[in-house]
Amino acid sequence: MEVGRVHTFVVLSYTKLLFPLAILCYEFTDRCWMNRFVLHVVFAMITTGSVLAQAPASADRPAFDVTSVRPSKAGVAQRSNVPLDSGNVYSTVSADDARTAAGGYFVATHQPLWRYISFAYKLSGTQELSFRFNMFSGAPKSGAPFWVTGGFDSPPEFFDISARAPAETTIDQMRLMMQSLLAERFHLSMHTVQADAPVFALVLEKDGVTGPKLQPHPASDTCSAPVADLPPVCGVVAHVAATTPGQHYGGRGVSLSLFANSIQTMTGIAAVPRPVVDETGLKGLYDFHLTWVHDAASGDAGVVDNSANFRDALKQQLGLKLKNDRAPIQFLIVDRVERATEN
Repeated sequence: MEVGRVHTFVVLSYTKLLFPLAILCYEFTDRCWMNRFVLHVVFAMITTGSVLAQAPASADRPAFDVTSVRPSKAGVAQRSNVPLDSGNVYSTVSADDARTAAGGYFVATHQPLWRYISFAYKLSGTQELSFRFNMFSGAPKSGAPFWVTGGFDSPPEFFDISARAPAETTIDQMRLMMQSLLAERFHLSMHTVQADAPVFALVLEKDGVTGPKLQPHPASDTCSAPVADLPPVCGVVAHVAATTPGQHYGGRGVSLSLFANSIQTMTGIAAVPRPVVDETGLKGLYDFHLTWVHDAASGDAGVVDNSANFRDALKQQLGLKLKNDRAPIQFLIVDRVERATEN
């Protein structure tokens, strides 16, 4: 373990020791599916703790020019013109997915507050899971209300937010503006605490050797044309369409830290019940394709236990393994949050 390295995750309290429901939402449609054990979406476009590592409250953050916040009405479709996660990664990534806030407008309807927070602080997949469900040993509890995150037996409350910024505003600049909006309209304030917690360290099975399906990203790949068994766009980890049974995930031009952050959202937290940190020592960008098959657990046909199969595939195909370890981790604690008044 690298000395002095701090990994940042986020937690909100949850009282039931159950596996989390994984939500698969397509941002530009009103469809949303729930799968109890396998998260088919990988919200992982960053390494741990980039925007989150910034101070949660700062008078220097930029702000939107005009904003509107309203409780969402029943029957309103769930949509947004900007991906409300750390990137724009769906079950199957499309090369023409929108990745810009065209014209400086932010428009989102029927979204829970945790999604706006996830967007504002650029949470990775692992961070988002820990934000919504208190599942990690050693993690402090924040006590945030269920109306923010929802629970297994109760949905969160939903809000419509529209805002305007200068036309040239980037998505990352909008994240900072959303932090300002959340502080002003929802009185959201947070702080971080550091705790030594159990983690899985992602390491090489053999020093200096990767598996056959984990290869350096070729410099000749301009990411402008499809590549077999990989996502159609670079910089993401995503489900890859396949005709054979099992789970098929790929990454194209991704770092190993991004892959580590994506593991729980590929397998479900039941299979990998700790935060995963990259300790491979591999630098630069890589391409990978990983396939494994689920096993039905005895006694409950609806439960999926894919831990052993995933670990075998990780070792045989990518030359990687998960090792028990501990690491100092910064957890984000919610000090205050209130329902916004309509304007």
